[in-house]
Amino acid sequence: MIDRQLNSRLTTLAATAALTCASALAAFSLAPSQAEACGGTFCDAGPQVMPVDQSGENILFWIDQNEGEPHTEAHIQIQYEGDAERFAWLIPVMEVPEVLVGSQALFDRLLGSTVPTFTINTRFDGDCGGVSGIGCGFALEDASVAGGGDEASNGTFGQEDDVGGVDVIDRGFAGAFEYVVLTGTSVEEIVTWLDDAGYAQDEDAPPILQEYLDEDFKFVAVKLKSGAGVDEIHPLAIRYPGIEPCVPIRLTRIAATEDMAIRTFFLGQSRAAPQNWPHVSLNLLGLDWTTDPSADYNELVSLAVDEAGGRAFVTEYAGTDSVVDPTGIFNTDWNSAAFAEVEPVNAVALLGQQGLASCNYATRNGEACEFFHPQVRPLLEKYLPAPVGVEPLEYWDDLGGYEEFIDMEAWNTSPGFAAEFEERISMPAEHAIDMLDDASYLTRLFTLLSPHEMLEDPLFHEVTDLGTVDNNITATRVFSCDESPDYFEFTDGRTLALEDSINYPTLEGMPLAERIELVPMMGPPQVQTDNGAIIDDFVDEWNSDRILGPSAGCSVTRVRAEAILSFMAIFGIAWFQRRRRRDA
Repeated sequence: MIDRQLNSRLTTLAATAALTCASALAAFSLAPSQAEACGGTFCDAGPQVMPVDQSGENILFWIDQNEGEPHTEAHIQIQYEGDAERFAWLIPVMEVPEVLVGSQALFDRLLGSTVPTFTINTRFDGDCGGVSGIGCGFALEDASVAGGGDEASNGTFGQEDDVGGVDVIDRGFAGAFEYVVLTGTSVEEIVTWLDDAGYAQDEDAPPILQEYLDEDFKFVAVKLKSGAGVDEIHPLAIRYPGIEPCVPIRLTRIAATEDMAIRTFFLGQSRAAPQNWPHVSLNLLGLDWTTDPSADYNELVSLAVDEAGGRAFVTEYAGTDSVVDPTGIFNTDWNSAAFAEVEPVNAVALLGQQGLASCNYATRNGEACEFFHPQVRPLLEKYLPAPVGVEPLEYWDDLGGYEEFIDMEAWNTSPGFAAEFEERISMPAEHAIDMLDDASYLTRLFTLLSPHEMLEDPLFHEVTDLGTVDNNITATRVFSCDESPDYFEFTDGRTLALEDSINYPTLEGMPLAERIELVPMMGPPQVQTDNGAIIDDFVDEWNSDRILGPSAGCSVTRVRAEAILSFMAIFGIAWFQRRRRRDA
């Protein structure tokens, strides 16, 4: 039985180690339990959560089968730094879409709930002498991850719709953006039209646009509304008929960086897979498990994708969509209609009642107001701008004291605070929950691409015969209590000896793609390359002159010095505490 003080020290030590490598969002509990007679397992280094990376392209697809004709929605997280006037975005589409406002909170939850995590357990094999009370006596259970305005108000739609060979099919507003759907007989005419309409151009775009035009694509051109700032940028959703999710990656290469991250999420009824690109299963032995495996993860993905020809996806999660915590995505207290009747002096107080703002925080964190949705502050800046010389947070914190300075002309600007609250906050939030409720399955695919590899748009489809994929990746470090070296034990059954029982080995030339396959719409995956046997040969050759595991019968009583030192480095406080109690 572990005494209470020792258990407390072990728990604190494990939590400290995890927080050193993990996101502060990771929460876990440790509970003692009996271990096998010959060895104990400690979750002493995990879960190590990769930082939730918002960079690159993050796209969510949802197939809506609830209408007579199925529709696909592509929700795109937009990231931009620069002048608002220079923001322009062109999206190739096969069908004329509906343009909607997306939910940033949904992306935050998707990214956080499916990010790869790494847990390193520790086991002592054999009779470890003085440490047998801890090494062989019990285990700590594995940790768990908690883991539109109107046209009159903007005045930007002054250009004639059909000019020359350009056909403007649709135009409108979506949140902070205005958009136009158009096609044309030539790229030159389209580029000229966009330039005249104030859409920033890139000189490298026309040849790529011509490829799409030749394939009968149309274009959705998006820019910020007149007067809108970059802080108002939010996700957009493109809804179109059909069930063929596609990422127009060819146009992305204009502004792409080397090894740019592309994450695609799919909410549906079964697992999603790339249709025209290979799918890669990673060889996780290629990570350095002695330090922080998450630090090498992106490099592993990049090299494995290169082995598949430079264009491929890996599956980071596939399973129930219940892993997505809806907290913060939508709140039933959010009520846009209430703002249609409220006096402006009471608007911030009403935001507080709906859980979207908290003011009077100046004495605690230096900020007079705190907001809990990214669109709250932009709306306040538009409809309740601070008087000249007054800090906005101070102003919103004390509207009663500044009531005579409230800009009523701004407050009464069309379409109004209530209407934009509905469009930017309420409707996207409710729709996000509707998508989660409708779907039962979530897939997260990931790749890293450089501009020269962005030559073909990836297509995706749902398949029913593939298994689930856990984003929680585990390995066990085994400390041998005899002359054998320490080694790592992986969930696929492989074991890999450490170099000098300390360093993780580098197996030069070992494939980093375990398997490369194409996933058809029907039938099992078509394996292009299976490196399993080759990887086994690399492992066997490395392990061949190294005896793994403890001596039979757990009878060894001598403990190797390096094992003790490594053990004490991890559990030093608990170890010495144990010795003091025994010597007392």
